[in-house]
Amino acid sequence: MKKPSLKEKFLIYQVRQNKDAESYGQLYDIYVDRIFRFVFFKVSSQEIAEDITSEVFLKTWEYINKTNRKIGNLNALLYRVARNAVIDHYRIKSKDFIGTDEEYMERIKDDRDLETEISVKLEIKSIEKHLEKLKDDHREVIVLKYVEEFSITEIAEILDKSKGNVRVILHRALAALKDIAGEQ
Repeated sequence: MKKPSLKEKFLIYQVRQNKDAESYGQLYDIYVDRIFRFVFFKVSSQEIAEDITSEVFLKTWEYINKTNRKIGNLNALLYRVARNAVIDHYRIKSKDFIGTDEEYMERIKDDRDLETEISVKLEIKSIEKHLEKLKDDHREVIVLKYVEEFSITEIAEILDKSKGNVRVILHRALAALKDIAGEQ
């Protein structure tokens, strides 16, 4: 991934110094598709991914305006906030999953509608099936590295792990993915 551009640094400065919503809107436009894709890959629901993505940008806005800490890499910050928001989503979901049959059928209907809206090439579907078989941390590192195109350093920052640890996880994830692909 690239380093923040001069424009991005200026926009962050404007947001921090002037609470400039227009500048934050420009940052939103730069990052929203990437963050949505990352979240959607984890929750597989367009509606939930949209909600979480909105929450990510709101929390990031609040963070930028409430802290004096330097933001060296807004991209990494957004992905970390997104990752934590997804974790929170699953924590909450596991606590209140019990619902009526009608709610359950509505969820299934929504998923079917979503599946018909999204057209994905067969190769991508195959890769996704293989990725689903991986452990969560393996899948996450592969997505960050090869889908989102982050560097090892950026992945380490997002996951709050050392670069060496990320390299080991990536190596193991690729080996596991190779084994899964070889089985079929």
